[in-house]
Amino acid sequence: MAVAQKPIAGRCFEDKSGPPAWKVKPSWYQVSSRDNMIPPETEQWMAERIKAKKTITLDASHASLASHAPEIVALIEEAVASLA
Repeated sequence: MAVAQKPIAGRCFEDKSGPPAWKVKPSWYQVSSRDNMIPPETEQWMAERIKAKKTITLDASHASLASHAPEIVALIEEAVASLA
């Protein structure tokens, strides 16, 4: 990931965003229990704050998308199916 990720553009700090999507659209959330970037307790709080329809917890680090791809795909597919 270090090779592919690039620094954020400075202009991003000036751009205005609209209302957060989680306030008007359904959300799903995945907590990483061994995340050293965002404390898992904070992730759980964020999931509760957005009123996630479903929250899963994975025994994963911050790179859960890479290390637990099948579980992430299953959560996304479940979300898509519920909106169809």
